[in-house]
Amino acid sequence: MNILPCFGDLCSRAGIWVLIATLIAAYSKSQISAALNTFMFFIGMLTGYYIYSAFLFGSFPTSYFLLWGSIALASPFLAAIVWMAKNNLRLAWILPALPMGLLLSLSLAVGVFYIYVSYIEEFIMYAVLCGVFYKNPKQLAAIISVSFIISFIISFIIKQVSPFHF
Repeated sequence: MNILPCFGDLCSRAGIWVLIATLIAAYSKSQISAALNTFMFFIGMLTGYYIYSAFLFGSFPTSYFLLWGSIALASPFLAAIVWMAKNNLRLAWILPALPMGLLLSLSLAVGVFYIYVSYIEEFIMYAVLCGVFYKNPKQLAAIISVSFIISFIISFIIKQVSPFHF
């Protein structure tokens, strides 16, 4: 089995980037460094990817660059929230549900009468974030239940407004 296509498939989905950014932000020394480190990671990845794409394929998709660039501009704010979720005892009961809910919405297929794990990799990443934000069993149960609610809200919003299907 060739691992390169599996790795390429994994890295082309949003889940791995949510996980990496969450890990960078959660384990930074301060809230400011979490914001800066995450922003620099996304700017570096975007710049490298689009320069490589322009060089290799001779095209530069401006609309995609603007979309992902705007997400990169929001990353310092989101990284500060993740840092507070990891390092503030009171906020650790609700804030971890935001990145966890996003990963859960990327991994589950939700219908009227079913819930199906469509991407096991993102579901494993969700489990990794459960370990990252774990404080005690009650807190973990609270953020898991809130992340389920948030994932359903996020998946509903994505299906309504996004021209892309993740």
